[in-house]
Amino acid sequence: MLTKDLHDKIGLVLLFISPPLYLLLRYQITAPFGKHSSGNSSRNWGPTVNPKISWFIFELPNLLWSIYAYWNRNVEVFAASTANACLLSLFTIHYLNRCIIYPIRMSHNSQPVNLVILSSALAFCTINGFLQTMQYCNFEAYPEHYHKSPSFILGCSIWFIGFLLNIQADTILRTLRNDPPISTYKIPHGGLFRYTSCPNFCGEIIEWFGYAVASQSLPAWAFFAWVCANLIPRGRSHHHWYLHKFEDYPRDRWAVIPLLI
Repeated sequence: MLTKDLHDKIGLVLLFISPPLYLLLRYQITAPFGKHSSGNSSRNWGPTVNPKISWFIFELPNLLWSIYAYWNRNVEVFAASTANACLLSLFTIHYLNRCIIYPIRMSHNSQPVNLVILSSALAFCTINGFLQTMQYCNFEAYPEHYHKSPSFILGCSIWFIGFLLNIQADTILRTLRNDPPISTYKIPHGGLFRYTSCPNFCGEIIEWFGYAVASQSLPAWAFFAWVCANLIPRGRSHHHWYLHKFEDYPRDRWAVIPLLI
């Protein structure tokens, strides 16, 4: 039974396991996919799956939950404020891009995804999709004029900036992969790559921070914590990879967030 009590407990679990997850990924494990998928250690993570198919599969639960939650929405809760529909839309728009548009546009030279990575991402998206979508469709009736509040307007604005930065960085990386020589990694330039090695991660962190500010809910802040726990260590690994891979790599770039990390 999908109850509010279950929903809250899962949100708390997600929030509290984010710090130890950060420490694990920062100091113990570098997940072997993308730039880090080469080497014998990646074989221990299971067989590999086509990257386009992988991204579609493990991001799909977010869209399925969006459809399910809206279809089975509590009308009184969902219609209480325009904010409910707006927050659900922010979540759904991101995953329409991630689940459908991003895989379609993905370079044919992208690295395959190990089965363990695919499975863990699928599990997280299944849990998080439930948390986020049910929050707005069934459990949280925002005040009628909450969508006019400073926190909501500010949060949505930050989300939009992060979303655009994320798409811009993905576009630069995809274009770079398709430039000759096609089978080799290159130093990315343009956009926030001037300041950071991972502007795609930076954009996504900004995006979900804005979402949490707008939502002011446990599920949203738990999601933001989980995103940071995953992307900050991953970004540091990318940064060190670039530094070791290219002698002429810009040494003044930050790993993830300019002036911070």
